[in-house]
Formats: sequence, C-alpha cells, structure tokens
Amino acid sequence: MSFANERASIEARLNANWTTTTIDWENVDFNTPNNATWIRLSIINGASDYRVLEAKKQHLGMIAIQVFTPINTGTSTIRGYCDTLAAIFDDQSFDDLVCGVASISNVGGSDVWYQINITIPYRRDT
Repeated sequence: MSFANERASIEARLNANWTTTTIDWENVDFNTPNNATWIRLSIINGASDYRVLEAKKQHLGMIAIQVFTPINTGTSTIRGYCDTLAAIFDDQSFDDLVCGVASISNVGGSDVWYQINITIPYRRDT
C-alpha cells in the first residue's frame, strides 16, 4: 500500500461512516459553516522502518480529527460526536491499516468555536 492509497483508505472510511456534519478535507477548498458543527481530518505520517521479523517495512501514522462546535453550546453534543467518530477508527483494521486506541483532548474555546481533537494511531506493513 502506498502513502496515497493509505490516505484514500482513511478518507473513504470516514466519508462512508460520517454524514452528521460537513468535513474539511486537507487541501480542498472549504467554507466554514455558520453556526454549525464541522470536522477537519488530517493524516499525519510518522516514522517508517524495517520490522526485524519478516524484513517488511512498517509505516506509522496518526489520524487526527478536529471537531468544532459553536461556542457556548455545551459539550454534550460535541462529546457524542467524538464518541461516534472515534468508534469509526478505534481498534479497527481495514485495507491493510491497523488502528490503535482513540484518544480525545479538549482544546477549548475561541471567540466562535469550541474544539475537541481526536487522535488515532495507525500502522501498515509493506
């Protein structure tokens, strides 16, 4: 699996399993919704190395999903969205990708948006 195919698989899985809000895809023109929750997907490639056994390459990375909701609307809805989004990738295997355990971190609010980030480590062997 190539880096391009890795990205395509992750994007396809999110697209097939998430219809609740609009998605801000990397390097694609996006108009931030006015007063509505939205998410941003980032795929962060990490270290690559040879596995000792089998002499295969292993590529590590992180799926990062930022969830934004209007400020001063509470956290119940956004945390529910985070639970649903995390479950799409948490401890899942698909298309030669193996995902680890999802984590969330509270970023907090700005003038307009309240934000929580979800991160899911993944690996693939080639």
